Formats: sequence, C-alpha cells, structure tokens
Amino acid sequence: MLADERLSEPTRILAALVATNIVELKVAILRRHESTAHNRIFHDKVGLVRDSRGDTVAFKGSMNETWGGLSEDGNLESVDVFCSWNGGREAERVDEEIRYFDELWRNAYPDLEVRDFPDVAKAELVAAAPSDWTSRLDKLSQRSYDHDAEPDASPSETRRLRPHQLAGLESWRANQRHGVLAFATGAGKTFTALTAISEAIVTHGEVVLVVVPDRLLFSQWDKELSDLGARLNAKILRAGAGNNAWRDILGTWTSELPGRRIVLATLQTARSEDFLGRISPRRSCFIVADEVHNLGAGAARALLDESRFGARLGLSATPERAGDPEGTAAILGFFGRVLEPRYSLQNAIQDQVLTQYFYYPSPVSLSENEAESWRDITRQIVRLRNSPRDDHAGGAERLERLYFERAKIVKQASAKVDLAVDVLTRNYSDGDRWLIYCDDVEQLDSVSAALHEAGITTMPYHSAMTGDRAQTLGWLERYGGVVVAIRCLDEGVDIPAVSHALILASSRNPREFVQRRGRVLRRAEGKHLARIYDAIVVPPARVDAANPDPVTAGELARAIEFASGAENPSADAQLRIIAIDSGLDWATVADAGTEDLHGD
Repeated sequence: MLADERLSEPTRILAALVATNIVELKVAILRRHESTAHNRIFHDKVGLVRDSRGDTVAFKGSMNETWGGLSEDGNLESVDVFCSWNGGREAERVDEEIRYFDELWRNAYPDLEVRDFPDVAKAELVAAAPSDWTSRLDKLSQRSYDHDAEPDASPSETRRLRPHQLAGLESWRANQRHGVLAFATGAGKTFTALTAISEAIVTHGEVVLVVVPDRLLFSQWDKELSDLGARLNAKILRAGAGNNAWRDILGTWTSELPGRRIVLATLQTARSEDFLGRISPRRSCFIVADEVHNLGAGAARALLDESRFGARLGLSATPERAGDPEGTAAILGFFGRVLEPRYSLQNAIQDQVLTQYFYYPSPVSLSENEAESWRDITRQIVRLRNSPRDDHAGGAERLERLYFERAKIVKQASAKVDLAVDVLTRNYSDGDRWLIYCDDVEQLDSVSAALHEAGITTMPYHSAMTGDRAQTLGWLERYGGVVVAIRCLDEGVDIPAVSHALILASSRNPREFVQRRGRVLRRAEGKHLARIYDAIVVPPARVDAANPDPVTAGELARAIEFASGAENPSADAQLRIIAIDSGLDWATVADAGTEDLHGD
C-alpha cells in the first residue's frame, strides 16, 4: 500500500491513526470445518457510535466503502440503522448488536477466531506514520474535494486519432455510415467508435445504442461513455448488467423528444423481445456493436433488424466467424462490409501501437492413457467416416461428438500442468505480470495447485469465481503476479501491464487466439517486450494413414500464425521441427488456415 502511488498518502494517515490509538485493528478468521468451503471469509459489517450520554447508534449491513458499494450506479447494497433512544424493538436491536460486537472483540463468538493485529506488521505500519498527519489529512481531503469539483478532462479531449483510425472513420462515412472496423486488439477500436458516437449526437442529433457482450465490457464502456456524456451533456440509460430501470423509459428515451441520449446495453438484454419491442419506431437509432462477431450467433441475430436502426458500426479484431459463414453473412448483411483499411496486428506492432513479442512454442506429449484414448476415438472416427452413407439419425452428430472428445484430450493433456511448472519456475520473477490460459476450472485448479507446490502463488480468474474479478486484475496491474484464467479474458479486458502469457488451452479459432495474443501485447509504461509461451500437443503415431493428422496440423496452424509476428526467428524453426517429427508437410499445414470445425 505504501508503494502504490494512489494509496501511499491515505496509508500514512491510517498508520498515524493506529499509532495514536485512535484506530485499533484486529483480524477475524472463520474456523474451518470439513463440511464447509475453505474460501469463506468474515464479511459482516457492523458498527456502534456512542456519545457522552450513552446514547448509541448501531448499524449493520452489506455496504462497504468501495466504489462499487458507494457509487450511484454501483452494487445494490443496504445498511440498517437502529437508535437506542427510540425505545422498544429498536433499542433491543441496539443491545443485540452491542452484545454481538463485544463477543467478536473478545474472541468469544462461535466459529470465529479474532486475533490481535500482528506486532511485526503493526510496527511496520506505525513506522510509516507522519507527525504532521492532521495537516496531511486536510490536504488530502481538499485534494479529493478539488478533484470532485473540477474533474479531469475527458480522454476524448486529450487523445488524438491515429492515421488508421482516421482512415477507418472516413471509410465508414463514405459507406453511408455503415460498416465494420477490423482493428487488431489494442489498436483503438473503442476510441474510434467514441468519435463516431460524438459525431452522431452533435452533428446528426441521433440517439445512440451501444451493445457489448458482457459485464466487463459494459463497465469499461460505461466509464468511457460517462466521460463523453459529461462533455457533451448527454444522458445515459443503462440496460442489463444488473440495471433494470430501462423498461419503463426506453420507448421515450429512443423517441423524437429533444435531448442528447445514449443507451448502453449488454447483448443478452438488447437481443430480447422485451428490449427490441420497447424501442420507439419513430426514430432510427445509431447502433454500435462491440465485439460484433457475437451478433452472428443464432439468438443474437434478432438485433440485426434494419427497421429499427439507421447508421451502424461494428467493432472486432476478427469480424468473420470461424466455421460459421451464415453468421458472418448475417453480420455483414446488416452492418455492411468490413471497412478498409484493416489494421492488423503486424501493422499495430510496426506502428508501435502494440508491443513487440517473442514466441516460444513448447511441444508436449500425451500420456500413455491419453494416447490410448486418442487412438481409440480416432479409430471410431475413421470407421464412421469411411462407412457407407449413414442413414441413421444422429450419425453426423456422433461424428462431431467424437471430434470434440478427441480435441478435449489434447486440451486436457496432463503434461501441460508439468509444462506450466517448468516454464514458470525457469522464467517467473517477482514483479512480472503473467496470464496462464486454461481450458476449464479443473485444469485451472490443477495448474494452480502444482504451481503452489513449486512455491508460486496464483490468482484464479473465471466467471464462477467467488472473489472479485476486477480487484484480481487491479492487483495484477499494480503489483504483478500470476493470474490463471479461462475464456472470460478473451474479449475486451484491458490489462496492458501483462508481460508474459502461457497458453495451455489450445484452439484453432482465430478470434480466440488473436484475442489472447492481444491481451499481452498492449503497451504500458516500462514494458518493451512481451513473451508468449505456447503448449503444442504432439499426439501419438497416426491411426488413419490416409488422412493428415488433424490435431497436430491444427496445433501447428495456430502456432504458425503466432510465430509469423514474433521477433525471434527460432520460433519458426521449432515449428518446422515439430512438423517433421509428426510426418506433416510444412507447406500444407501453413496453407491450411486456422478455422476449426471439429471440437472447438
């Protein structure tokens, strides 16, 4: 906390409060039982305020003093307050909370252990206390007040469009304000779209609908649009991601009434009949879709309604849907063509928009049991594929299921856990910022346990985690460490300080691996080079001699794409050796492309 520029001064004041005995700290730990989860914490918020006459206010509730707890558009929180002088049941509740707090403080509450704050830690904290802490507190309070009274300039006032962003907007305007911007991850799609949104509001008087795929991107767009709205005097209606007040006012919000208005919605909400049916038919909205490839999926196509929207702009590093030409056609039929110029990852690295990187492909083999399962499934695939036309219903589905099961063996290869330990123990240093991509929670847990045993602490990141995902990424950004993640980091999460990535979850889906590579290539202060380690699974000898090995070929096709942009020529040489050892023709694999229709 003392090393963090944002927390240093408040921490010194906290230290002074402890040093002068104004604040006393204790630590509460839930006692573990075999029948309970080990990750439970003491999360209660309770307080007592007493005056010189003995009158007492007791408060208890869920709210804490975080931005999510206090902000107007943050969490749904509550606090109950009871006053002793009101008598009756309210006074009884005050007495109950006094007894509860006293039991906590005396370490007399069941299933909870309350310890004194450790002496060593307290001594370190007290040593940081300044003697002039009261005047420092005044200055800190004044600085906070000044910041609230005079907010910083909006990023759109200080940032300038790069040439590729200007060219993209010109192409969009020339195409009747229709089209998809295909910019590499980290190349400024959001800022380009904000410029188009500002133009739509100020010049064309349009209501703007921004659609995002998930809560994380919702939060990031909310911040950007709030800054823009403050500058343009535009109001924002939020729909989805826990915001439910839109139903009664969406029709009016999108009508021809005067005023500058923006709607920010998650895709899940925006595609619903409830949402679409409430949009006013009397005024065309300008729709902006981030990660627009998501709108090609079946249920999401309901949003692609020409009658409801006028100008439209799609954003994606990979707008074409791998293995789904119908979905791609639906997206381009609604938004219009992919706009030129495209801005590739190589363009971004050359222009120093993204960081240069080294790429290290690491071959791993299947275990004996995994290899036998792989051969068995491959034999089933060969028999099914070579048999006469299958008239039995479900034959195609069975073949697809076998492809999926075989791909799962590759993704879950046990040797990947050993590879993670080997790579991290040889290359991880304190202060590094690592991302490890896993296939599922089971693999994530195995990798985390193995690294813990090797003395490396990890932080999990996935949609079902019990901790705070934003706080996890914030810790990684500020202090470094190792985050072990699943697919929820593939789209839109901005963590530019990440310097290393280890990819254990293999995929030939271009969108997925482009996103993963882009996460680690974002520029940050003091970051000059990124390093990407990649597990390339080499299956056993081929069972089907008449057909190329699709698993190794798929792994290599993805890896070739990674190696093509890397700074180290040795990556290409390593991949050629793997191809030779696997009996694959290099040119055939390199020209095969990266789409995966089987198991991904």
